[in-house]
Amino acid sequence: MKKQFTAITLVGMGLAGSLCAQSLYDLAPDDAESDGLPLTWTAGVNVGYDDNPTPLLGNEDESLYAQAYIGATFLTNTPQTTLSFGAQVGVIHYLDNLDVLGQDVDDTSFTASVYLNYTNRISERLRFVSRNRLSYELEPDYSTGFQAQRQVGNYLTWSTDNAIGYRWSERLATYTGLRLNGLSYDDLDGADRFTWTLYNDFRYQLSERTVATLTYRYSQTEGDGAVSDSTNQYILAGLEHRFSQSTTGIIRAGVQLRDVDGGSSSSSPYLEASLRTQVNERFGLRAYARYGVEDYARTLGGVIYEGSEALRVGFTANYRVSQPLSLTAGVNYAMLTYQDRIGAAGLSSPEEDLFNAFVGFDLKVTDNLSVNGRYNFEDLSSDVGNRDYDRNRYSLGVSTTF
Repeated sequence: MKKQFTAITLVGMGLAGSLCAQSLYDLAPDDAESDGLPLTWTAGVNVGYDDNPTPLLGNEDESLYAQAYIGATFLTNTPQTTLSFGAQVGVIHYLDNLDVLGQDVDDTSFTASVYLNYTNRISERLRFVSRNRLSYELEPDYSTGFQAQRQVGNYLTWSTDNAIGYRWSERLATYTGLRLNGLSYDDLDGADRFTWTLYNDFRYQLSERTVATLTYRYSQTEGDGAVSDSTNQYILAGLEHRFSQSTTGIIRAGVQLRDVDGGSSSSSPYLEASLRTQVNERFGLRAYARYGVEDYARTLGGVIYEGSEALRVGFTANYRVSQPLSLTAGVNYAMLTYQDRIGAAGLSSPEEDLFNAFVGFDLKVTDNLSVNGRYNFEDLSSDVGNRDYDRNRYSLGVSTTF
């Protein structure tokens, strides 16, 4: 049985930031108008230490690792269109042999990420927005909400979200779109998912800075293996407020109506919120929160559940100490309660809590060369035996842009 392992990329923050534009950090359509950026390449290498690279597999290996990557970003902006693109590929090699249940596993892994965002302002009233991303990784991207913790083996996740926006009057507009999401694992059975969501968002301009929203979503998820399909409907009311030119907050709340094939129908509250602010030229902050019942975590300890009641919160902060030195830090927290087991015996409502925190720095040595480092801490507590773990990762590297 082969397993693949990777580590969180240290740099390429331009790519990571753009990918977050399609995550819980950014709940509104991508209408941002910013200066264009030419095609920029980033390449780097780093070395690190991981004290628990296979935390859910019952062993306590520790290892040094080496990583190399190359990526590119591009942004063009005209009065009519905005196009942003980014891609990154990498490889990581663990220097010590990793042992799982007495077997050596593959200690070399490949990763890849790509995004493409496009906005076409067809007329003063009509626009088309498309946001697309694909990622092949091992470590979870907590801001997407697809995973709760480190899983076994690499996973592929992708999404495409395409919408038509139309302004019916000076105050009233709508966004109508179709979103497709997919998640599949190399070495984890029964966890693959495919979801399609049709949505309509009514937007009413209350004031120059405030927009009221009324949203309806119809979503169907296809489960893999013994996991049954499910249908979700969301009816949400919300506000989007621009506190200043550089600070925007979004909140939506309402009801989630859920029906699980072979299970039961239910209703529950649903909430999503995000905040993005650039306090000054040096300090920026992004935050998110989401509460609802999820389909992407329905199996635990070999038992299938109808869904998981999930609370996810997180923030990322960036601070430029000086022209060459910048710092970054963040926290992600997820609390999941698995609801209504199906078929097999097991805990009725097991809970898991995942805490992730990181700090890092980037020091520009020359115009094109930087030294960077990162520390990441991860802790999982679970009601299911043998799943608790904590993990520390340290890394140091150099990168160049051209």
